[in-house]
Amino acid sequence: MAFPGLAQGAGSGGFALDLAVETSVDVRSNPQLDMVNPQRVDEISSAFSFGFLTETRSQKLSFGGGISLRGSDGPGGGGVANGVVDPFLALRYLRQVRDASLSFDVRVQETDLTQTDPGEFGATIQTGSAKRRSYSAEISVRWRETAPLGFGVLAGFQKAAFIDGSAFGQGGQALSGTTRHRFDFLARLDLDAAHHLTTTLGYRVFRQEAVAGRRESFQLNSVYQIDRPRGPFAIKLEYVMTEAGHQLSGLVDRHWALPRGAGRAGIGAARATTGGRYVTGHLHYETAFSRGLFDASVNRKLTSSDQDDSEQISMAMGLQYRIDATPLDGFAVGIDWAEAKNTQSGLTTMNRVLAISYTRQMGREVDFNIGLRRRDVRDSVTGARQSNEIFMSLTRKFSTHF
Repeated sequence: MAFPGLAQGAGSGGFALDLAVETSVDVRSNPQLDMVNPQRVDEISSAFSFGFLTETRSQKLSFGGGISLRGSDGPGGGGVANGVVDPFLALRYLRQVRDASLSFDVRVQETDLTQTDPGEFGATIQTGSAKRRSYSAEISVRWRETAPLGFGVLAGFQKAAFIDGSAFGQGGQALSGTTRHRFDFLARLDLDAAHHLTTTLGYRVFRQEAVAGRRESFQLNSVYQIDRPRGPFAIKLEYVMTEAGHQLSGLVDRHWALPRGAGRAGIGAARATTGGRYVTGHLHYETAFSRGLFDASVNRKLTSSDQDDSEQISMAMGLQYRIDATPLDGFAVGIDWAEAKNTQSGLTTMNRVLAISYTRQMGREVDFNIGLRRRDVRDSVTGARQSNEIFMSLTRKFSTHF
């Protein structure tokens, strides 16, 4: 569950406290995406979350967290953790002084791999009976933000570990814990009021518990942006030097502000460390109408795997449509598809999710939601797997500002 209060403001001063309780019932046919022995799991849970926010003209501090109580049954219920599960905490701090700013973010979270969040959609997903425990922290300092020439420094840390079970990734490979460090130095030059040049020099370090040593990479990217009345136009260039070779990519990007929505399109090319050349790009359109919204997107890019840092070319498409039948009732349909191919081994993984839901607003801060979700996963080693889910939830929110 997301933090109920971290995204809301308290004005130019004061405090805001948001609480949320979500009780849900889920029936899943194969939550572990097991090919050999798929088993149904019946779950009932109550998730509690809170968000606290305080801000002044120059500072903002937010703190949130949550925990769930879960019970499971069914043939596969023994493979799901019960009791107090899925704890998380997050802290965010922002300070703005004249033309300089400081921001700090830290997050700790533990999640069962069987509880895959559809919002964290991607081509390569982690499966199995383990829990994923993650830690992350990031600090950013920027100065001369209102001057023609400005600078910034960002440092970040991410750590993931798998406990109390087994975890599998692309091709059924066993997963082990990973650690990532990043450091970026940024320089921004405003040529005039509408033309901007931003250059970032970055350093990355990746470690995997089951593999000796570490992987280092250096990145240099530049963005030349032209502000236009209906949206910015940008040219992006990036060079990445890794131990396996170098990557080179370029992209032309355009935003449009439309009468009833917004659009974005980009086209580019990339050269992989293997020497392969790929067409990259993206297309996104969203619009809101009197009784609903529509969102469609497609993108193709050269990136690194979250699981083992290997190079892959990935493509994703998404379609979201929501219609409000009445001021209190709404229906939503979502389709997501993603595919990733390892540029060296050729291993290909596909992930597809179809979700249909109905929402009823039962009070000012009470929502009822029911729906079904189907997930299909396939890769060139382990084959195809499916999971079906029927879910129902009731959410109650409490908000106070002072």
